[in-house]
Amino acid sequence: MKKYSQIIPSCTVFFTLLYFISCASPKHESAPRDQELPAFLYYKKSLSAIENQNYHRALSLLDTAIALKPEVSQFYYAKGQIFEFTGENLFALKSYETALKYKSHFPDCWKKLAVLYMEFRQPDKAAQMLRYLTEDQPDSLQFELLLADAYLADHKPLLSFERLNYYDKKGGSSEETFRIRGLTYYQQGNYPEAIKYLDPYVKKKSDNYEAQKYLGIACLKANLPEKGITHLNQALRMDPEDAELYIYRARYFLSMNKVETAIEQFSLALKMDDKNSMVLLEVSKFSLNQGDTTRAETLLQKALTEDKNCWECYKFLGIIAESRNRPDEAYDYLQKYISNIYFRDLEVEKLLEKLDYLRQN
Repeated sequence: MKKYSQIIPSCTVFFTLLYFISCASPKHESAPRDQELPAFLYYKKSLSAIENQNYHRALSLLDTAIALKPEVSQFYYAKGQIFEFTGENLFALKSYETALKYKSHFPDCWKKLAVLYMEFRQPDKAAQMLRYLTEDQPDSLQFELLLADAYLADHKPLLSFERLNYYDKKGGSSEETFRIRGLTYYQQGNYPEAIKYLDPYVKKKSDNYEAQKYLGIACLKANLPEKGITHLNQALRMDPEDAELYIYRARYFLSMNKVETAIEQFSLALKMDDKNSMVLLEVSKFSLNQGDTTRAETLLQKALTEDKNCWECYKFLGIIAESRNRPDEAYDYLQKYISNIYFRDLEVEKLLEKLDYLRQN
């Protein structure tokens, strides 16, 4: 179930891009001059074991090498590769991190960690690895594109735009720029521009779940309901367990005045994932529109426990607080919201002016 699917770049796309940059076979540096060191003999034997796919023996040999000479980064890097081969990616990540502690300048390790950090939803750390790579290999524009993708996953659209623009300026060319740019505009709330880039992208890559999903949502928010539901339904066929899809299907049915059907969709979304901040936010907004401020406030507070950066949650908590004559609380909520969005919200700006006046008089 995609519980964390809020504008997170497709790992499949990310991995595919990096595949052509980093070789999948085990890499090793030239052995030290002193070939008789026991630790390196065990290391060399482990490489032979890896080639024969005897991973259990390879790990045992590497553990012996590490016990004899624990400061050699390449030993941990080789362990990381074995763990990747056997599908134990969390152990691989830890091994690569240890390798980096002993050797800070390690481009192959940066590449591996960038992929794994994205897989384990740590885009800030992935971005750090990719920054190292862009500085170390400035002529490799592909890292710039991957860095833009990582910034997107970390909800930093301005930085994502900066890397995309640099990529374009240097002559980079990739269809993935349409996906990344479209999703970056989506994060900024510029839905017409998001559609402009995502629409041609999905025509060529209709199997990209993320692009279909957010194109559908962008269309709904841009008052293109039929186009929006078409893309949402295509995304639904790819992943029927994404609770967020049912939320936006509910919004579509509301726009068609099919309230009962919308309620069914909201209930289904909550049943599938009651810890998803976006699901909680959207159900709370519906409850607020129905006049149930108590339920709306409860859901909003729960959403914030799941995601402290749910800025829109602060907006509606502020609106509820203002309706209950709690101006100081309302002002704080709305100020936090307005300080963290990438677009102007005139409704909130006017409400803040009103609240500021009430607080001073």
